[in-house]
Amino acid sequence: MPDEYLGSPKQMTATAVDPDILRSLIEAAISGRENVSASLHWPDPVYLSLRRKGRKLSERWRDEGDLYALFGALRREACFGDADAIELCLTHSYRLVPPHKISKVFANTHRGIRGIELCIGEQTERHGPTALIAGNRNFRGVIKDFADNVKIPEAGPDSIYGHIKSFAAFQFLIRLRPKVEVIPMFRGGRIVEPEEITADAMADMIKTMSRWMFRNVADDGRMTYKYWPSRGEEATSNNTIRQFMATLCLIRLAGRSGSAKDLKAAERNLDYNLEKFFRVDGDAGVIEYEGKAKLGAAALAALAILELPDETSRRGETLDLLSKGVACLWCEGGSFRTFHKPAEQNDNQNFYPGEALLFWAGLYARTKDSGLLDKFMQSFGYYRDWHRNNRNPAFIPWHTQAYVLLYAQTGNPELKDFIFEMNDWLLSLQQWGNAPYGDLRGRFYDPRHPEYGPPHASSTGVYMEGLADAYRLALDVGDQARAKSYQEALRRGLRSIRQLQFIDDMDMYYIQKRRPVEGAVRTETYNNEIRVDNVQHPLMALLKLDALKEGLSGFAAASKRR
Repeated sequence: MPDEYLGSPKQMTATAVDPDILRSLIEAAISGRENVSASLHWPDPVYLSLRRKGRKLSERWRDEGDLYALFGALRREACFGDADAIELCLTHSYRLVPPHKISKVFANTHRGIRGIELCIGEQTERHGPTALIAGNRNFRGVIKDFADNVKIPEAGPDSIYGHIKSFAAFQFLIRLRPKVEVIPMFRGGRIVEPEEITADAMADMIKTMSRWMFRNVADDGRMTYKYWPSRGEEATSNNTIRQFMATLCLIRLAGRSGSAKDLKAAERNLDYNLEKFFRVDGDAGVIEYEGKAKLGAAALAALAILELPDETSRRGETLDLLSKGVACLWCEGGSFRTFHKPAEQNDNQNFYPGEALLFWAGLYARTKDSGLLDKFMQSFGYYRDWHRNNRNPAFIPWHTQAYVLLYAQTGNPELKDFIFEMNDWLLSLQQWGNAPYGDLRGRFYDPRHPEYGPPHASSTGVYMEGLADAYRLALDVGDQARAKSYQEALRRGLRSIRQLQFIDDMDMYYIQKRRPVEGAVRTETYNNEIRVDNVQHPLMALLKLDALKEGLSGFAAASKRR
């Protein structure tokens, strides 16, 4: 929100320059017309960058000046003829930041809103808000790089003068082809308004995110885990739990489409993951990567196999072994140990037991094994008490999905009551009117509780995955008030995910390799890293909403009526 380091509220909400006036000025400057009826002198530094298909051709800072003259000089650059866009920042509200306020003023929340100026002696370095977004750089890294590279003047301490300033900027993307178009930006993009989350928008999210998922399954079945759009590079890191969650998503997408091609891609991905990570340890199956074998990975791999249509005996043995692998970590009293390897590790209690119970709920739906049900209910009692004493939002979506699935089989009211208890509490963590900026509305993050983790698209997505099940349950039992509150939270969460999705040219104006990016979901408004679960979790929530009796149209229409 506006404060002493961002200027007045008017400066934060205005565009400072009428886009039509700016367009006319640019058209005159780049055509070389001398007699310009409207000109504009900007009193603070101006940032200009020429781009072509996302690639930066050149950039420059001018301390101040007449914009007509600045654009005219830009036209004379050798690379101007190749450019298709200009990135423009008209900076303002420069404020000296004292050392004790640096971490607060330059918190991640302000990346893409604030710029930073660093100075020591005659050496000055300035980074504008849009450049930080396009380069996916954070303030901490910028300050460190400057400190590492700066050369201290030799004349002695009396000549050294250093400072750090913050500044704000009016941001514009100027398209040059096929005609000049001036588009005001906010944090290097635009704010998605709540009313834009219509049935058509949700359908488009399913379509574009599904395409991204299948497009990122390689011929050998490998799924892209993490991608850095600013670099145009894939990361080398990996995570087995997120990989098998992606497999499960592909299987559900194939079930929805009924496409043999989609199912083949999903099975190809499953077989690749099993070949790379499945191991037999004694009489149990485990999923092992870099010396670790996690309960959650075995459970989700088993669930993926379980949900395949017309499962063959080829994977049936693997399913049995993985099922034993999950069962061998269950303890009398209902708790789970969370690691096969290392056996002494027993953390991640908020995640892995819920994933195991989700597999067991799916297995019970198929087998109706009374012994499995008894163990499940012992775990339900244990983890209900555990959560009440150790509340954490990460616990909720996995246990919600497991209990909703089992409730459909048993009708046990204790399951229903705890589902609602968990999700009612979760709603209090969603940011809306208290969000620092409009583009952050709808995410699940409570700055008062850093122990719950930083804001992340995958977190918002998985909370919505559980909420979608809780919403359906509320509808099924006729709890209209609760259904209404869950529906509102889901729509707000979808606003957040739509904000983070790479949809069009404006979202990708600084990206050169667009095919690996289009349709994907970045981690935050100020962090464009793509991870597969950023896409998978919200997509699976959308699939659940689409499967409701009235589908997406009913979901959107009901919200509109209220």
